Amino acid sequence: MEKQLEQLTALLMQQAEMPKQAQEESQRREERMSQILEHVVSQQAPSQHSTTTTSGNAAASSSAPWQAKFPFGAAPAPHLSSSASLQEFDAWRHKFKGYVTLTKISSLLPAEQRTALVSVLDDKWIRILRYGIGVADDTELEPVLDAMEAYLRGQRNVIVDRRDFYSSKNRVKRLTTSCVL
Repeated sequence: MEKQLEQLTALLMQQAEMPKQAQEESQRREERMSQILEHVVSQQAPSQHSTTTTSGNAAASSSAPWQAKFPFGAAPAPHLSSSASLQEFDAWRHKFKGYVTLTKISSLLPAEQRTALVSVLDDKWIRILRYGIGVADDTELEPVLDAMEAYLRGQRNVIVDRRDFYSSKNRVKRLTTSCVL
């Protein structure tokens, strides 16, 4: 009995540590992604300026977007958990599109865009993306998101959906019955 209690205590302690470890790993991934993106942007900025310095007007107009660049650290990356429903995935996708726009990820190469996407996914989604969905590494971001949504749609349980539908229908029926009385 005592041995089982000790084992249970040890398991509970491990379970309590898991969210902390996941959060730390997520933070490290996010920091690494922002370092990579800052490095890529800093490499692109000098090459952009050097190609347009032949005429003063072209140099002034091309440098304006780089000065108005949104800072990477100011936009928190939306994370997607493996337990997300279709509705949660849709909300996450909308947030992620905004994040891509603000951080100018769409101007990066497809492989770098994929790296940015992987940095906001949890480990299970990364495995699904790598092994479960047949999408090449150099695929653009939008088809990858479409494939993720299709995968999530395929994982839905029709019986659970039917139960939810009937329970919501019964709830409406009870509400209308109580209003009539």
